Amino acid sequence: MHFLVRRAILRPKPQRVWTVLATPLCLASLWGTTPVAAAEPSADSTGPSASAEPLPELPPFTEPTSAAAAASDDTPPQADVPPSADASPSEPVIAVPMIAVPASEKAADEKKAKTEVQFKGDPGSGMTADFGEKFSMNLKGRFQARYQLDAAAPDDAGSRALTQAVVIQTARIHLGGHLLTRDLNYLIQLAVAARDYRDGATSPVYDAFLDYKAHRDISLKLGQYFVPFDRLRTVKESALQMADRPRPVGELTLDRDVGLTAYSDHFLGDQSIVAYRLGAFGGGGTNVPTAKTPGVLLVGRLELRPLGAIDDDSEGDLTRRDKPALALGVAVAGNWNTNRLRSTTGTTFAAGVTDYFHAAADVVFKWRGFAIEGELLMRQASTDTIVSVDPAVPNAATQSGRGWIVQASYVFETPLELVARISKLYAHDGTDPVFVELVARAGQELGGGVNYYVNGHKLKFQAHYLARMPGGFVFEQAEQTAHLVLDVTM
Repeated sequence: MHFLVRRAILRPKPQRVWTVLATPLCLASLWGTTPVAAAEPSADSTGPSASAEPLPELPPFTEPTSAAAAASDDTPPQADVPPSADASPSEPVIAVPMIAVPASEKAADEKKAKTEVQFKGDPGSGMTADFGEKFSMNLKGRFQARYQLDAAAPDDAGSRALTQAVVIQTARIHLGGHLLTRDLNYLIQLAVAARDYRDGATSPVYDAFLDYKAHRDISLKLGQYFVPFDRLRTVKESALQMADRPRPVGELTLDRDVGLTAYSDHFLGDQSIVAYRLGAFGGGGTNVPTAKTPGVLLVGRLELRPLGAIDDDSEGDLTRRDKPALALGVAVAGNWNTNRLRSTTGTTFAAGVTDYFHAAADVVFKWRGFAIEGELLMRQASTDTIVSVDPAVPNAATQSGRGWIVQASYVFETPLELVARISKLYAHDGTDPVFVELVARAGQELGGGVNYYVNGHKLKFQAHYLARMPGGFVFEQAEQTAHLVLDVTM
């Protein structure tokens, strides 16, 4: 009697045997491989069946004929199915393995996801094709249409000569993105309007550089770009509040050049208020393909942002920020053996080369729509006259001077903006007589205007008036200019 009870408990029912055997056969047919036999329990297994007597031989398997057994063939196998309530505690439970995706297919899917191109575009930001971690490209364009009316200083009879220009003042093409890694960025900017070709330029290349974000404390920039000297020159042209930069900036600043800059915007801490720039350049400026006497332009700039982050590379407070923001900057530079009249811009000396020393200090403040920026600039030549060694080439005069600028604005929520500017230029004793005459005639500047921003600095209408006059605000002798401007970045 005990033997019959024991046999009834331990011997599996025919339907369960069929299910156990059919499951791995079905999996094998799906994968085209032979199912692996289950491993036999080890000798030291524990549990109720460890000490059980060997099971007697089972009779040959007969295919089930019940409806329940037939239905089990169409039921997909499930893993870790618990035994039914009426199952015996000693009855073995078989776990059916889940079907795994082959590693080759998974790798192919991941590779496809990584190389999938994402396109995005936004007015003012252009169109970007992003190919993943290795590469992206942004294409952007900008142009400025300008109407300009100039009234010259009055002649002896009090008459003013009027001239006008209706032109595309500038047209730019930007090509940028990242290369090999998102920490390595590139930019090429081409200026293709007729007025972009200054100082006898023969090339449309304005910017062409790589920028590597190596570390929080040091990044590297290599190529042609703005020399990081004074703030009012390194503000992007598209982000200016008035059509032209202040006259002292045009006369005394350093422009684009080819070189290498090490910099950090948060030196020694992610929340640091200290930023620096250290650069070495060729000193010849841009678009001068001819060789010259070897020389170098070295520049150092220190910036402080004591109230936190500030967009000091864009003029005005278009966001009407809730918290005040302040940026302070100082810079020095030396350009040895330059052959350009204004260090990195202007005509080329035929008589020889000179050394120029530069210094600058600037401030930017923004809060609740109000913005003010100011700057001091100085340039001093090592000699007032370059003595030519060739009797057929006349001597050349260098230009030394200093100046200051203050520009203030307020933007309403419309967003309509009012802007005003005052600046003054000084010539040092003994410097170029042509520069002395310019300062005496038009070295002091007053101006103002109104801007309407459709899409911030990326789409705006501007109307400005400028008067440049002798010192002492002799307005009757002023050279006057009016601008109507449409500036669009696509």
